Parts: sequence; structure tokens; C-alpha cells
Amino acid sequence: MIDKKIRQAASFILSLAILLVPAPSRGQARKAPERAGNGSSKPRLAVVIVIDQFRYDYLERFLPYFGKNGFRRLISQGALFANANYNYVPTYTAPGHASIFTGSVPAQNGIVGNSWFDRGTGAMRVMVSDSSARLVNDSGVTGDPGAASPRALIGTTIGDQLRLSNNLLSKVVAVSLKDRSAVLPGGQRPNGAFWYSDVTGTFVSSDYYSRELPEWVRRFNAARRPDKYFNAKWDRLLPADAYKASQSSTLPVQRSPLGKGFPYVVNGGLGAPGQKFYDAFEFTPFASEYLADFSKAAVEAEALGADDHTDLLSVSFSSPDLVGHSFGPDSPEILDIYARLDLVIADLVDYFDKRVGLANMVIAVTGDHGVSPVPEYAASVGMDANRISSRVVLDAVNKALADRFGEGKWVLGFVNDQIYLNLDLIAEKKLSPASFEAAAGEAALKVTGIVNFFTRSQIVEGRMPQSRLARLVANGFNRERSGDIWIVTRPFYFISEGLLATTHGSPYNYDTHVPVLFFGRGVRAGKFFVEASPSDIAPTLAALLGVEPPSNVVGRALVDALAERE
Repeated sequence: MIDKKIRQAASFILSLAILLVPAPSRGQARKAPERAGNGSSKPRLAVVIVIDQFRYDYLERFLPYFGKNGFRRLISQGALFANANYNYVPTYTAPGHASIFTGSVPAQNGIVGNSWFDRGTGAMRVMVSDSSARLVNDSGVTGDPGAASPRALIGTTIGDQLRLSNNLLSKVVAVSLKDRSAVLPGGQRPNGAFWYSDVTGTFVSSDYYSRELPEWVRRFNAARRPDKYFNAKWDRLLPADAYKASQSSTLPVQRSPLGKGFPYVVNGGLGAPGQKFYDAFEFTPFASEYLADFSKAAVEAEALGADDHTDLLSVSFSSPDLVGHSFGPDSPEILDIYARLDLVIADLVDYFDKRVGLANMVIAVTGDHGVSPVPEYAASVGMDANRISSRVVLDAVNKALADRFGEGKWVLGFVNDQIYLNLDLIAEKKLSPASFEAAAGEAALKVTGIVNFFTRSQIVEGRMPQSRLARLVANGFNRERSGDIWIVTRPFYFISEGLLATTHGSPYNYDTHVPVLFFGRGVRAGKFFVEASPSDIAPTLAALLGVEPPSNVVGRALVDALAERE
């Protein structure tokens, strides 16, 4: 009996000693403050801000022109990962948004591009277009099939995991000008995903989510806010000296619905608001203001951040991408639209502070991809740069295949720098797929500006070289949706897309390198240079929100950004 009491006393003393030992310290990490109003350490609201075509160097180049409460506040008080690169190709809008919110790559989530060649139908298909979904506008469900939905997305998003964690008590809302930039962040079952219609200048959705728009959306649309910008003038925000580092000449390939050269009068060439005006409106900084106002309306109408069940809001700003494609990353238009976006971000963060309290929320900011310099501009300053016609590539491949294997419709599609071959014809002729793919790739390699290629057989059979480029291609390859030959261009070269001045999609730093930034509750401030990726955003948010990461996650929680908790 005495021995038993001695053992019990010793056990109690040992337990007490363990409790009194201080937790290991991680340097200068700050403790996360307790949340006002309750004892929970979880944020009430998580906001993910995606800026379309947000190259990392914009933060460094344009920092002198930012105010103190926009990007500067997020950087100085948040965790900035300065060495974050996408870990796959192609670096496009749809894959970027899918990667951010699933923590995954196209090989896993299936979002291999903005569009892809559907072997089942033999036609090109927009990634989020759904033949079983119909557009929903202020009048309800329209008769037009092919509206957007997330049915092509494989697996869950961080928003899905948040809702699954508490029987759908958390709310998830995603908004953008582009449909894919709202649909993919929203995940499988959000409370709403809304995007801009350049036909009507209003926000719309699809019947995948609901057969009618919420009353608050209809009320917002009824105000006809874009119409107030009709004939508005977009002039330079900054002093003239600020634009001296931008390209001074206007190139023939630079074109947009706005015309050329500041100031721009925004009317689409019309005498009254109409479709051409609503299209031109997207190419202006005013569209970002409009989207921010819609985001505020969503927060208030859906009561986001109003209770202890963490909600998530995704806001994706699309206008910088449209301007970047039209004028290029070295243009004065890009500097100006980012300087003005900084004011929008500052106002939005101020709004969140007043509505929810910054101590009660976490904000993540990133870009969905970067962008290449305009080849003609790069060439004018002495760089080896050019654009490659897709027709030239296809003609070279078709000729080589016909010469070697006989006439036939050997190539079925070409998208995302990938050639889709006629697999049925190859099997009918009893040809070796690997040899046929290699022959097509070698033919493409003879086109000036193309420096490498990978084949389906290489990827599927695990015969890829051990290189960063090969890993990016493998991560972007999905067996069902990807092509058979993956073409890689020389840096500062790209296979041209219509009349765009420039584009993105390559494995090079100017397309893969974007900011990854966390700000708010539970975040440790600092600038970090560890290797990171936008795929790390979802698992980091999962750690901050205390939920399971998305199903297909390949990213990791960025522990440098996590403040210690008591």
C-alpha cells in the first residue's frame, strides 16, 4: 500500500514537472493574439486574394509607388515568401487557381489548362464549361447550355474541407470577373460562385449552384455600377517620372478595346453603355474597384466572419491579366493598374478591419501565374526573343509524319503547347506509340525557337530525366486530359495565341515566380527565401484553420509563417 502511494506521488511530481517545462522556442516567432469575443484561436474569416498575372518582380519594381496601407502593410506585417514558384506547367489561369485552392497540381486535380482537347468528343473544350449547366442571371436560369461549373475539378479545395469539418456550417463564397477564377476557388459545394458578364455588365452564376441569384446579388446588379464609369477617363495616377522605367514606345502588337496611349476614355466606342463598353470596362482599374465592392456586398449579405464557424472568401482580380496580355509587363499601363490596385487592396483591408477585425481573420495573397515580356519589345533591347506560329509547328509535324508513315490525320489537336495524336490510327497501322511520339517531337524540334520535347510514353513509363523541367512537365501531365507530345520553347519565345501581345504558360521564372503572402491571425511576420509554391497555400491555411488539407494535396504547410500558440 505504501509502495503504491509512493508510486502515485512520484507520477504526480513527474507530470507536474513536464507541465512546467517551457515549450521549445522557434527564434523570434510572435504568439498569436487571442481572438476578441471568444476563446477560440481560429480565425472567423479567411480571405484569399488572387491577382491574375501577378509576377513576383512587380512587388519589388512597383513598391516605391505603393501606399502604406495596401501591399506595403501586407508585406511589413505579414509573411512574404519571395522564392515561390509554380511546380508544374502550363502556367495558366485555371491551373493556377486550382493549384492555390487544392494544394495540388494538374496531374492530380485534372485542371491541365484553360482549355483542353477532349478525346471523347474530338473537340476543344473550355475547362470549366459544363454542357449540363446553364447560366443564371437576374432573370433566373437561361436556356443557354455550357455555363461554368467545377465538375472537371478532381478532389476538394480548402473551402470544401472547411465546410466538411463542421457539417457545412462554414460559408464559402468565390467572386471574380472570370468564370474559372470563381468556379475553381469555390470548389465542389460553395455557398456561391459569381463572375462578371461582359454582355450585361452584371454578376452571374450557373444552376450548378442555384437556379436563381441570391437577392443581394440581384440588388447589387440593379445599381448598374459599371454604367457610372461610362466615358470615364483612365489617366496616369503617378507623376510622369514614375513611368520612365516603363517602355516608352507603342508596338503594333499592343492592342486592346481601349485604344493606345494614356489617357483612355472608357466607352467601347459606343454612345451609351452596351456590350462593347462592358468588355472594355474589364481592361481598366475601375473593374477592380467594382469587384471589391461586390466582395464587400458578399461579406455583408452572407454574414461572413460573423460567428465562430470560420468562413472563406475568394477574390480574384482579373483586370491585370487582361492589361498584361494587351500591353505587356513593361508597359506604363501595367505600372498604373498595379498602383491603382494597391489603393483597392488598401481600401478592402480597411473594410475587413472595420467589419471583422484583422485580429479575427487571415488573408493570403498570390498570383495565378506570371507573364513573358512582349517578344518584340525584348528583341528591341537586344534579347533573343520571338513568337512562334502554331501553324508553322503543326505543318512541320504533319509533313514529317506523312513522309515517314504515310498520309493520314495524324494530329487531332494542339493546345497548351501539347500535340494530341490520333491514337486509333496509330493502333490501326500497328505502329509503336513511343516511336511515333518521338518522330513527332523531333519534327517539332526543327522549328526555330523550340528546344525540347517530352512524350506521353516517357512520362507514363517513368523515363523522364531528373531535372526541374521534367518535374514541371510530369506534374502538369494528366493521363486522361493531356496531350502526347509536350513542346518546350526557348526562353522569351512562345507559341502565339491569336492577337495577344504576350502570354504565359512556360516553365521559365517569369511565368512561374509569384508572391505568396500571409497576413493576420496566427501569422508570423517576416520575409522568407525558402523554396515555396502556391500549392503550399491550401495546406498552410488548413493548419491555421485547424482543418484537414484538401484530398489531393502535394504542397506543405509553410511553418515559417505560423506563429506559436499557447
